[in-house]
Amino acid sequence: MNKNSDFWKKNFTWMHLVAMAVGLLLAMLYWYKSGQFSDNILKNNPVLMALWGLATGYILIDLVKSSKDRDEKKE
Repeated sequence: MNKNSDFWKKNFTWMHLVAMAVGLLLAMLYWYKSGQFSDNILKNNPVLMALWGLATGYILIDLVKSSKDRDEKKE
């Protein structure tokens, strides 16, 4: 297996994909409810809100996963 394939398997697990989908869903829900009428450029643009939701979902689950892995490694 090559190095590039190992990178994708390590950094994009099913938990990451689920968290990114939930982040995207919540970001779009927020944009629909209150962001589309805002003057803030991040809240006003649905593409930027989608990217923000994807990034937030990925980062949050990555933090949880790395913390869990670190705790398991200590034991």
